[in-house]
Amino acid sequence: MSVEIKETSATVRTLEVAIPQADLDAPFEKKLSQYKKQVALKGFRQGMVPKAMILKQFGDAIRHEAVNETVDKVVGEVLKNANIIPVGQLKVTKFEDNKEAGVALTLEVEIDPEIDIKGYDNTGITVPDTAVHEEEVQEEFDRLVKMWSKDEHVDRAAGKGDVVVGNYIEVVIDGEKQELPENKEFRSLLGESASPGFDEGLMGVKAGDKKEINFKYPDDHKDERYRGKTAQFNVEITDVREIVPPTFDEEFCKQVGVKDVDELKANLAESLANQKQDAAKTKAVNEAIDKLIEQNPFEVPNARVLDLIRWSLNRNVQDEKDAVEPTEEQVKTLSPEAIREIKKHRILDFVATKEKLKASQAKVDERLQQMANAYHIGFEDLKNHFRQSGRINQLRDELRVQMAADFIVGIRPAAEETK
Repeated sequence: MSVEIKETSATVRTLEVAIPQADLDAPFEKKLSQYKKQVALKGFRQGMVPKAMILKQFGDAIRHEAVNETVDKVVGEVLKNANIIPVGQLKVTKFEDNKEAGVALTLEVEIDPEIDIKGYDNTGITVPDTAVHEEEVQEEFDRLVKMWSKDEHVDRAAGKGDVVVGNYIEVVIDGEKQELPENKEFRSLLGESASPGFDEGLMGVKAGDKKEINFKYPDDHKDERYRGKTAQFNVEITDVREIVPPTFDEEFCKQVGVKDVDELKANLAESLANQKQDAAKTKAVNEAIDKLIEQNPFEVPNARVLDLIRWSLNRNVQDEKDAVEPTEEQVKTLSPEAIREIKKHRILDFVATKEKLKASQAKVDERLQQMANAYHIGFEDLKNHFRQSGRINQLRDELRVQMAADFIVGIRPAAEETK
């Protein structure tokens, strides 16, 4: 047997393998013996079929199986001895089977190239300080108040801030009558509609009113089909409802998990601060990654790119039979981002390995506690689930990669965090 390994590119190794017939004789005889024990032909009991008949009827199939098994074994040993870890399936580019000379084949193996990332310990990029302003907290507070508010029927004319409920009778856009939806009811919060003209036409209406509203859609309307067009709506009003904000008494505060309004606003300020800091860190990490990619060019195997694109297209598929293969256009469109993501992961893995970064048990428990709080489940129950499912190791690896991301923007772990 002879094997030659060629470095076709940074991500491809070409193997030229020749297996002489002498090395195929024993596997063939072993496979023939298996057939002889199992085959039953008309006129012969199982295991009693003459060798010549088996060779005549199954000879080609036996050789095919023997060759395949031998090739798989030889190639596996070659890859192991050469410390080549394939990425994706091997690609056979040439295969010759000569029953006298033996088998000769050429195959290509995609691999991850070795990388040596320089400059990761001093990218010059850090996470800037962020601040939360009172008006931002108030805006978030107002949003929550609106979300928690209820609307109640009022026996009066509608005004700004009220909800008007009604039914479409007729709709005409740019002189063309429109087909009405099956559900003709509408609810409009006056003053916050995407069509101010429609809201203005509803000002002052009462339940039971019928009204024709004429207006022009804004040129920047969210639905480009209606931008700048004239509209005529004939509607019937069925209800006028007033927005009633919640009363922040002891019972309501208990429902939302706070002591009082001050604590709620303090929680909002903390949440906004964390969001801003996380966004700033994400931006800094991406800038650092882009800088390291530019300073340390390396290739990515095509199999990795296709696997990531395939995963992104099918990550929400519940049944494997519904999975799809990426089209040429999708591969062309999605490849640049896929390549960047793969390079990002490899760089962070390199940093974590080089710096011997490892998530401590305290770090793991801290993350599990955050998840338990978010999902409103017991910490120990969640921890046991992660251990039994094997997800705990995945979580450790995720934290390890996050530590590497912190490292390249100047955030170093405390000594005890890596123990």
